Amino acid sequence: MGTSTSGGLPIRLVQRNGDLIHLHCIDYSFSVQRAVAAIPVPALAERIGADMNMVSVDMSLNCILTDDDCAGTSKSPRAAGASIDFSTVAIFEATGDEDATDAFMDDDGGEVTCALLNNKKFAIRTTHQVTNSLDPITVKFSTSIAPAASNAGTTILTVGLNGVADTGAAVAAALHTAFTAHVGNFAPAITAAGGTTFSSAFTVSALSAGKNTGFGNCLISFTQTEAGINGNSGTPSFWTDEDNERAAMPSHQPMSGGSSSHSCKSAGDKMQDLIASVANTNVGGAIGGAFNLGGKTDKGGFDLDLQLDLRGSGDDYIVGIQIPYNSLLHANVGTDLLPSGYGTRNFLIVTGITSPDSQNAAGNVNPASTTFDSRDMMTGIRGTVASCNFKYNAGDTTYAAEIAFQPIDMIVGL
Repeated sequence: MGTSTSGGLPIRLVQRNGDLIHLHCIDYSFSVQRAVAAIPVPALAERIGADMNMVSVDMSLNCILTDDDCAGTSKSPRAAGASIDFSTVAIFEATGDEDATDAFMDDDGGEVTCALLNNKKFAIRTTHQVTNSLDPITVKFSTSIAPAASNAGTTILTVGLNGVADTGAAVAAALHTAFTAHVGNFAPAITAAGGTTFSSAFTVSALSAGKNTGFGNCLISFTQTEAGINGNSGTPSFWTDEDNERAAMPSHQPMSGGSSSHSCKSAGDKMQDLIASVANTNVGGAIGGAFNLGGKTDKGGFDLDLQLDLRGSGDDYIVGIQIPYNSLLHANVGTDLLPSGYGTRNFLIVTGITSPDSQNAAGNVNPASTTFDSRDMMTGIRGTVASCNFKYNAGDTTYAAEIAFQPIDMIVGL
């Protein structure tokens, strides 16, 4: 059904590290079935139905694996990047209450205060530290000093929270100050070139809006300065309960996207990637979100993207698919108020308790080129490849692939 591309974009399988496998599909099919029980009523010839919104979905794609156009791909190794979002918690326990909030900090409607963050620690591992099996950087919050960063010949970076408001934006600003103003001397060095400051190992972005956009600039992103696959360290990794003083973790995306080579793939490279993904790859924790009860289509009762410290062993795990289509609802409107050409969107499977306008074509507002986020069901279809069948004819430069994709909101595994 349909073509494999829309608006110039192919179908893309998304790996956990953000890498894409571009597919040129001859056809694909969706099978969506609701479990509706029909119960005949004796004597009256009537039927009573029970619909519990239990849905099964199967997707199959018949594709041709071809060489990438290397002119449009990155030709150098890539550095891994991560982010921390203080506008929202890492795990949102929805209650079904429309006023429920997944905010992180107390003044934003969450439950965490700076006092609770005092002495809390999280770890960040640089490419050099992974390569050489060195201890990570330990970032420690302290309410006894003003916003600043300090350390004395260690890999502990202290972030001052004295006088900082209990808002996500304020805590993010304090951490941003610590990262960018760090002038201490880490020991041992944290980069291969002998770097001893945070900025020698990471490029820190300006603060930006997080998932809860109403709470200001709560998102801090940072990218390794050293490229390579070892940058996919699975950090930052956050605190656990200590002395029964529980503090929720902020939402975060661990280091991913690092690679040691260019991203241009041949047809055979793509076949090998698919074989590896189905035959032997690890979830290493949990991916995605489930039990969306709060009426928010990008949040789940369990809103997870957790990865165990398996040194990147789950980076190639396929976590989603983006299938573009042409939309007239989202096309540019001409002078006659009629659509002019097409807009492009990705097909979605929206689950949980949501409004009709959050799951239909009108509510599909993200362009097809949007970056896939396994925690946000409005960026593509979450799930993984369940099976692949390949065929090759001698002398061809392409491979035929029959791919079964299983839509799944949250995947948990080793």
